[in-house]
Amino acid sequence: MMRQARFYLVILTVFLVFSLSGCSGLTGKPTPEPQPKPLETVAVKVYYGAPDAEHLAAESNQFIKDSLLMQRAMETLIAGPKNKKLWPVLPAETKVRSVVVKDKIAQADFSAELKAKKSGGSTQEILAVSAIIYTLTEFPEVERVQILIEGKKVATLYGHMDLSEPLGRMAGLLKE
Repeated sequence: MMRQARFYLVILTVFLVFSLSGCSGLTGKPTPEPQPKPLETVAVKVYYGAPDAEHLAAESNQFIKDSLLMQRAMETLIAGPKNKKLWPVLPAETKVRSVVVKDKIAQADFSAELKAKKSGGSTQEILAVSAIIYTLTEFPEVERVQILIEGKKVATLYGHMDLSEPLGRMAGLLKE
């Protein structure tokens, strides 16, 4: 009787071991790794100085579509164009502090270098300001842009344009 009880106990133990190992998900096949979702990108026109130094010209760039999209577009504007025929309109030392949109107005906040590194007269200021405005108004949720320096409104960048209020696109600046 004792032998028979041991026999059944061994059979029951073996059965439980095999049964429980089947519950652990081990099927002999490797579990496939979850694939990360591909990042969605979007083409955005960034505006630079045209070869004639009196107009703006667009250069299309691909950006990851996320909450920092507009800030990256501004950083690309500062970095300068890939096309050697176009020229940068903002000082390379400038940093983008933030870009926030509220009520169709983008508040683009830059470091003090944007204003401190003056590099031209009225045409340069018009192109610099307009490149910011044209690039940000490429986004459908932006109609006007308020330029800030270190979080504060400024009257002007280089003394020629009134920046105390949000501005929209100015006609006649695009070189087709």
